[in-house]
Amino acid sequence: MALRVFVLLTVLGTAYGLLVGGLTFPYGIGLMISGPIFGAIAGLGLGVLEGLVLGVVAVLVYRGGAPADFMWYRRKAELACVVACILAVALFWGVTFWRGPDPAASVRLAFTRDLPEALIIVVGPLLLATGATWLAARRVVGQYAREVAAGSALEER
Repeated sequence: MALRVFVLLTVLGTAYGLLVGGLTFPYGIGLMISGPIFGAIAGLGLGVLEGLVLGVVAVLVYRGGAPADFMWYRRKAELACVVACILAVALFWGVTFWRGPDPAASVRLAFTRDLPEALIIVVGPLLLATGATWLAARRVVGQYAREVAAGSALEER
C-alpha cells in the first residue's frame, strides 16, 4: 500500500504541479518544481499511514475468519483509507494554518483574501491524495482477497 500511494502521489503531484504551474506561469514555476517533491513526500507518509489503516481493517474484519462478503470488506477498507487520508491532510493544514501569533486571522485571510491560492494549494492536493488512496486501497484489497481466495502460502502459516 505504501508503495502504491507513494508512486501514485508522486505521479499525480508532478502532473498537478506541471498543470497548475503551467497555467499560472511565471508565478507557478514554484508549483512546477515543488509538485513532484511534495507529491513524493506526502505519498510516502500517506502510504505508510494507509498501509497501517488497511492492516487494522484487515485484522478487525478477518479476526473471525474470512468474511463471506468481499464487497463489504472492500467498501469498509476504501472508506477507512479515504477518511484517514482526509484527516491526515486536514491535520497537516490545520497545524500549518494555526501557527503564529493570531491563528484565527491567518485562517480567515487564507480562505477570504487568498481563496484562489488556498484552493490551489490545499483543496486540489487533498482531492488528488484522497483519490490516490482510494484507488490504491481498492487495488490492494482486491489483490489480498484474490490471494485469500486462492489459498496463498501466507494463509497456510
